[in-house]
Amino acid sequence: MRPWWISLALCFAIMSCQTAISDPTNAAAITPTSAYRSDSIAGFTVLFNPEVLKHPKEAKALRQELQSQLSAITRVLPAKPLNKLKKVRIWVEWQRKVNGAAEFHPSADWLRQNGYNPDKAGGVELSNTRNFVQWSQTDQPWMVLHELAHAYHFLVVGYGNSEIQAAYQNILDRQLYKSVAYVRGGKKPAYALTDDKEYFAEISEAYFGKNDFYPFNRAELKKYDPVGYQLMEKMWQK
Repeated sequence: MRPWWISLALCFAIMSCQTAISDPTNAAAITPTSAYRSDSIAGFTVLFNPEVLKHPKEAKALRQELQSQLSAITRVLPAKPLNKLKKVRIWVEWQRKVNGAAEFHPSADWLRQNGYNPDKAGGVELSNTRNFVQWSQTDQPWMVLHELAHAYHFLVVGYGNSEIQAAYQNILDRQLYKSVAYVRGGKKPAYALTDDKEYFAEISEAYFGKNDFYPFNRAELKKYDPVGYQLMEKMWQK
């Protein structure tokens, strides 16, 4: 008869294996790049996880929203940065994150360590199909530009850029963005306060399109945060 402690150890081992297999972030559950359906939308390469295609209604809605946003981006971005950003792949997932919608992935190592496909490094991920469509149509119509601004910051300008850091420090010193109008009403601290990366992405939305926090557009950015406005004028010409 097997000693009780061996039986218990085997039980825990089986449970651990089952957890690892069922965990959607486990490396074994990663969908290989070859399984994605590649499409071209407004000159950008978009990769659809096969799970998304099992939901044709939602997939169609996402594609239409993505077409709308990317087409708008091609109209407002200067040619040089636009051509660079068209090399950034966009990955579409069904529900990689329950409470997410979109993110930029700078690090292949981080992706490997956290159970993601490392091929997503340097790319934008739409991590939840339904959330992306709903949030875009509710209050974040330039969500894709926000993530592409992160890509531009990392791949072209470079994280740690002293001018971006100085502009971010300026808003902290002047206590800007601490209580500003929000698109749904009321006032709250702007997302731009998070760090210099989110600051750059948020004011890029205002500069080229419409943000969900004040300043909402280019004219308001120029008036409220002239240092940030000048930063946009310079950085988006690289």
